[in-house]
Amino acid sequence: MTTLIIIFSILLFLFLISLIKINVIAEYRNKPKVTLKILFIKVNIIKEKKAKKKSTSNKPKSQTKKKNTKKKTKKNDTKKESKSTALLKKQGVSGLLDILKRLLSIAKGSLSNFFKYFIIHNFDVKVTLGGDDPSDTALGYGAVCAVVYPVMGRLYTSLNIEDYTADVVCDFNEDSKTTAFAYLYGSIRIIFILKIALGALFKLIKTYLKMKFR
Repeated sequence: MTTLIIIFSILLFLFLISLIKINVIAEYRNKPKVTLKILFIKVNIIKEKKAKKKSTSNKPKSQTKKKNTKKKTKKNDTKKESKSTALLKKQGVSGLLDILKRLLSIAKGSLSNFFKYFIIHNFDVKVTLGGDDPSDTALGYGAVCAVVYPVMGRLYTSLNIEDYTADVVCDFNEDSKTTAFAYLYGSIRIIFILKIALGALFKLIKTYLKMKFR
């Protein structure tokens, strides 16, 4: 009885963890920034890069190290070539093309399933057009509107977007510059990510077995 309670409690705990949402916050203001938030944990996927300090030491590298690295790269290249040639001999050109098609279909299906379960709660895009010449700014305004609004409408119909705003404005003041701002806030539950990953893994194993016993 105690073992059943322990197993049930573990399964319940795993199920509750799978219901946790992974929040995605993407922002573009001069530079892109992407942050993942799981409960109280934040992970910066894409953040602003800091300038690297140049090393002041001018120590010469040894020639023996260069020779060893060249030998290693040559060995790795020959290994890769032997594996690829062996695979080509075994499967043939048609077999390799069939494998590539299967891999592309798996990637495409996984991506479509991800966007099926990924909910975009807020999506904002704002473009401010500026410049010295008002006529050029007006022409640019028309060109940008012809791209931004149809694209946002297409995304709204194809993705799970709850709320979005698209705004294109002109700034005719002197010394004004063209700026762009984008903000996206979405979420997906862990259970759906596990479902997508397990489905892709099953298809990859199936493809591997077909390739091996062909």
